[in-house]
Amino acid sequence: MKHHLYVLLIALRVLVVVVAFAAIGKFLYAYSSFTDATEADRLTRSSFSVAAPLSPAHYEYVPYYFIGYGLLLCYLTYALVMLYRSFSRLHSGEVFYDQQATQFKRAGAGIIIFAKCFYLLHCAFGAICFRDITSFISQVPFFLGLYLGGKVILVLYYMAEKGTVLREENDLTV
Repeated sequence: MKHHLYVLLIALRVLVVVVAFAAIGKFLYAYSSFTDATEADRLTRSSFSVAAPLSPAHYEYVPYYFIGYGLLLCYLTYALVMLYRSFSRLHSGEVFYDQQATQFKRAGAGIIIFAKCFYLLHCAFGAICFRDITSFISQVPFFLGLYLGGKVILVLYYMAEKGTVLREENDLTV
């Protein structure tokens, strides 16, 4: 069991670093799209399925999309750090400690909030600003993967909460 938790901790460390660097990258994309219109066009076409040529007014929205995306990735980093802390304490042998259920709840809810907000951000900017109707369908697998992952972590929250109650009852009977 410890080996599996160790592998999970390594994967979470890597994921936190990758998501943090992705957030920095999105902020850099926002800066470069703000300063250069051709870069804004390139980034728009790489992020959305834009069929028709866009007017220069549409490229004014690109930095705001990447700023929102970067902020959401920062929030996801926070949720993943909460999940890492919980699994780290579990790896060290602390089972059903006081804050475990709360950490699982924050991590699971954070991942679900990220999934919903990213789907809303991508679809809103895609449909309203860049006339990309296909973004409603193309983002569904990514959304569902994150959403279901967050729900699994919320199941861990429920189990940790019940385990804490059982541990407290067991401590009272001794």
